[in-house]
Parts: sequence; structure tokens; C-alpha cells
Amino acid sequence: MKNQYLKDRFVGVEQEFKKAQEVSKNDPKIASMLSSYFVVFISGIFEDCVEHLFIERVSKIQDNEIENLVKELIAIQFRNPEYGNIKKLVSTLNPKYGENLRSKVNDKNIDGLNSIVTNKNQVAHGEISNATLQDIETYYENALKIFEELENILL
Repeated sequence: MKNQYLKDRFVGVEQEFKKAQEVSKNDPKIASMLSSYFVVFISGIFEDCVEHLFIERVSKIQDNEIENLVKELIAIQFRNPEYGNIKKLVSTLNPKYGENLRSKVNDKNIDGLNSIVTNKNQVAHGEISNATLQDIETYYENALKIFEELENILL
């Protein structure tokens, strides 16, 4: 990642993973609870990072009214940071951006991102995530490629 904001957010996630693995290594119940927390936490980080990249892009034109409009529209339209929603959002700027994003990521990256969001939605609707902390960390690591490429496209 080149963008410092994204670097900081993702380093923070990685630090939290280390803490969670240490705390939960001898307690499966704690590990399960932390897994549920992490899918919600990471999904929020991913959503925030997509929004940040779009705002960074629009801020380049130095028009506060347009920047406010984009912030508001993203806040209204963009809630679940699954791959299809990200691709749709970037394609709204330019259809070639969506094609470019798809050509730069593979199914493993898309599945990682979508698995985080799917598990988050299960937790949000009162279910328990069946993913382990290790599963979630793998999903997370796989999904990062999407943010690298999105950063390349938008900035």
C-alpha cells in the first residue's frame, strides 16, 4: 500500500490479530467470540478504506461541494464492502476501472473479501460465524490485493 491511511488501518488490523491469537490460544469460546468480532471489525475497516480512496480521488479536483456530494452519496449507497459493490462503485467513475480491477485480482482475493462480509452479515443477524481466527486472517490477507489494485486505479 502506498496510501498512509490504508497502511495504518491495515497494520492496526494485523496488530489486533496478533493480540487476539495470544488471548484466545487456550480458550475456544474466546476464540469464537473474537472471530465474530473480527469479521465485523475488518468489514468496517474495508468499508472505511474504500470510502477514503474515493474521497482522496475527488479531493484532487479541490471542489468542496463535489467532495461533500461524493461523501454523502457513498455514505448512502455503499454499505457492504463485498467485491461486487466495490466493482460497481469504481465502474461508476469509469467502466474501464471495473474491468481493470477484475483483471488484476483473482478469485481467491474476491472470495476472501466476500467471506469477511458474509460472516459479518451472519453475525449482524444474530448468527455465529463459523470461521476461525485463522480463517479470517487468511480471508483478510487474500482480500488485501483488491485494496492494492483499487488504490492503483483511484490514486
